[in-house]
Amino acid sequence: MNTLKKTIFTLVAVVGLSLAVSAQRDDQKKPPPKDPDRPVVTPKDKPPKDQPKGGDKPKKPSFALYLAAKRIETEIA
Repeated sequence: MNTLKKTIFTLVAVVGLSLAVSAQRDDQKKPPPKDPDRPVVTPKDKPPKDQPKGGDKPKKPSFALYLAAKRIETEIA
């Protein structure tokens, strides 16, 4: 009896899924509407970034940082 229930359930599931698939097979896919006012993008070159005059990079205050660290070190000691 239990085997008969499982067999009938499997048969009903297969038939049901087959019907669902066949119902979707005839679906006509509608193409998306064409938008007449689409924006047109034209690629352009980027403007050069602002560079310091003379092409030199600003210098880092490395020696001033050393002096400040030395001063703190002498105050602690």
